[in-house]
Formats: sequence, structure tokens, C-alpha cells
Amino acid sequence: MADALRVIPEVLSHVGTQLADHGDRLLAVHQLCLAQIEDAQAGWIGASAGALSALLDGWARAGSAHLDRFGRHSAGMQLAAAGFTELDQHNAAALR
Repeated sequence: MADALRVIPEVLSHVGTQLADHGDRLLAVHQLCLAQIEDAQAGWIGASAGALSALLDGWARAGSAHLDRFGRHSAGMQLAAAGFTELDQHNAAALR
């Protein structure tokens, strides 16, 4: 028999919200860092300028991937919390 799954929907929802907030902060810091590097990029020439541009492109892709995962995980936690809440309410009504 499988182990029992115990969930506190309010906690799951709260963690989902915290994760979304963390993603928002990550986005803000990421954008600030990229802007500062892009401002400094004008002074770079030749191969080093190309290397910096490639590095920035890689960072932008990695940052977007992280933010997408944060969003999916946050939404998943909040949807799961809503589903568990609905299930609890349905089961409570069945016991009445």
C-alpha cells in the first residue's frame, strides 16, 4: 500500500507565492546585471566584444529558462493547493 499523502493546501499555496516572488526578484536582478554589462559593452572591441556578446546571449537564455521553471513550479503549486482544497471540501461535504 502506498504511503499516505498529507498536504496543507494553505502552506502549498504560500510556497507557490513565495516562489513567484523569488522569480520576480531574480528577473529584476538579472535585468539590472544585463543592463550594466550592456552599458560597459560599448568599450569592448574585436574578438573580446564578440565573446562578451555571446556570453550575454547565453546568460539571457539561461535566465529565461530559470524564470520559466520558476513560473511553472509556482503555478503548479498553487493549482495543486486549489485542487487539494476542493478535494477536502468535497470529502467534508460527503461526510455530512
